[in-house]
Amino acid sequence: MPVRGNLLYGEGEVLTMKEKLVPFEHQRFECVQCGECCRSRNVPVTMEDIKRLSKFRDPKEFLIIFDERKLVLERREWDSGCVFLDDTRCTVQEVKPLVCQLYPVCVSDKPLLEDGEPVRLKDGVDMYVYVDSSCKGVGCGNQMDLEGVREKVFLLRNEMFATDLGALVGWYIENEEDY
Repeated sequence: MPVRGNLLYGEGEVLTMKEKLVPFEHQRFECVQCGECCRSRNVPVTMEDIKRLSKFRDPKEFLIIFDERKLVLERREWDSGCVFLDDTRCTVQEVKPLVCQLYPVCVSDKPLLEDGEPVRLKDGVDMYVYVDSSCKGVGCGNQMDLEGVREKVFLLRNEMFATDLGALVGWYIENEEDY
């Protein structure tokens, strides 16, 4: 697996992709399927993401080690698009990584802007939730569902902390005959 550098996620760091952030409150969103969120971004993945995606492709074909400790989706060299992107459509829409499911939401355990209140997760942890206003779908459609976002952030946080290179190696060895 190739190794690349400098993605933020984990304790004291940003858990998801971030660009031009605004507070989450009262934001509307509807995906316009432009495919921009699937280009030029490093998408962190969890072990659960890898398990779901490996039903479609060998993990060696879609994973890279980033910053010597993180696992992210591989990008195509010719356009920096995700390897699962076909034109502007996700070919793994039903099983896409949690970070992709959350986008354009960005979460952090520390405030990234002066505005915005933390969101309390069901385990009592406070997270700061933002929206990437550079996404073309922000401002379209219905108001974003805080409870749905809260549930996915809780899952992402727990899955991210349970994911490391050792977990990947162990899982891959156990499932090697499937590839």
